[in-house]
Amino acid sequence: MMRIDINRIEKEEDIKLLSELNWDGFVFYQYDDEFDKERYNHVKEIAKNYDLKIYCGVKIRSCENLKELKNKVKKYRNNCHIILVEGGVLKVNRATVEMHEVDVLSTPERGRKDSGIDHTLARLASLHRVALEINFKNLLNKEGYERARTLLFFRNNLKLAKKFKVPVVISTDAETKYEIKNSNDLRAFLNTLIDFEYTKEILTTTYKICSFREHLMKDNVIRWGVEILED
Repeated sequence: MMRIDINRIEKEEDIKLLSELNWDGFVFYQYDDEFDKERYNHVKEIAKNYDLKIYCGVKIRSCENLKELKNKVKKYRNNCHIILVEGGVLKVNRATVEMHEVDVLSTPERGRKDSGIDHTLARLASLHRVALEINFKNLLNKEGYERARTLLFFRNNLKLAKKFKVPVVISTDAETKYEIKNSNDLRAFLNTLIDFEYTKEILTTTYKICSFREHLMKDNVIRWGVEILED
């Protein structure tokens, strides 16, 4: 089972720690307004020293201009293995789960008094295979009632995801070594929210998404199922 985190780790000592904490690799993501492929390549060279698989990601900041959002997705689709869209605004959440070019709706509950996902959005996410994110740092950064409410949102979204067969990813979203978590700890955390078998499925979803997009990025692949083969 390949366990792939999603984070912003780029220092060598932090990348080494990822390897020591049972991760097989990670998605190094940058925000769309700072994206630099050379920065990713630098992190990739470091990760190779620790036998970690690394994938390129971009997170598009929450953008209420839906035309601008779609243009950004189109711009980065062929440059990254995984595209995340920062959620929270309801119309952004909806637009995101309607775009099969997007891989992950990140923090759909951000700044909301509900989980950001209902039955309608769950059905759309399932149809277009857009994953919902359980962002562990988003939980840790809250205290008291806000933390309890975020847990409730996570549980609600997991139940909807399981019911409608929506992909789910979990991320540490770490930026420093102090935010990196053991993959087994995240597994134990998920077990408090959902059943054991579903937890195992969640832990492999990021890798499945990245492998799918990596395949599509090959020069001889026209689209899924259509490839140019040499004689």
